Amino acid sequence: MNADTAFAPFLVRAHLSTGLAHASPWGIALDGILAAELWADHKAGALDRGEYVPALSPEKTPPDLELPLARCTLAGADWHWCATCSFPEDPAGDPVVRHWASRTDHRGLEELASSVPAVISDRQGRYRARYMPLMITNSRTVTWRGVGDLTAVAAIVSGLDVIGKKRAHGEGRVLRWEFENRAGEDLWEFSHEHADGTLGRTTPASCVASRDAPVTSGFGLAGVRPPYMHPTRMRELHLPR
Repeated sequence: MNADTAFAPFLVRAHLSTGLAHASPWGIALDGILAAELWADHKAGALDRGEYVPALSPEKTPPDLELPLARCTLAGADWHWCATCSFPEDPAGDPVVRHWASRTDHRGLEELASSVPAVISDRQGRYRARYMPLMITNSRTVTWRGVGDLTAVAAIVSGLDVIGKKRAHGEGRVLRWEFENRAGEDLWEFSHEHADGTLGRTTPASCVASRDAPVTSGFGLAGVRPPYMHPTRMRELHLPR
């Protein structure tokens, strides 16, 4: 792990109104939240200066923003940030699957475009109808563990009042945040494991091999660091619980 005197183990807790929605079987990553906020600030600043910010290309490696977290470098080029995914402290059962649907407003397209095709397919193409699953963790509190600069982490996330997916639909409403310094705790555990000892983040095999292997959800293709869904971030990794 990279050394910095300001970096220490910490715990972040979010008090939620009901729970949060997420795309993967595990929770949302703290480093993903931090990276998303810093990238949004970067884009807003660039637009204020009149600069164009191109969208991320699937073929081009995205930049690594400097987060207020330590880096775990045990896996070499597949280094990752020292922070876990969200862990429900008081879950109301296992995650549940809800569904959301969307359908293109054909009349709206006719009003917006100067010309439209004679037929707009609801079965294929970018305007197709969708019926998608959405995983929901019902819990009043979720926690993240990590190693880094807790003051800087708190400055970024404390202003967030909603996290996760489908935020505009009322999911992931945050009532308040708590931040705890856990100086003196084991660095690897707070970088990689949940409080119950299970694996808390996507982790390369060489990194897990350096310790007694925690309980995982298996081994498969996943993102190693933000942006997690980008093709260049995909690796064969141990998956969190």
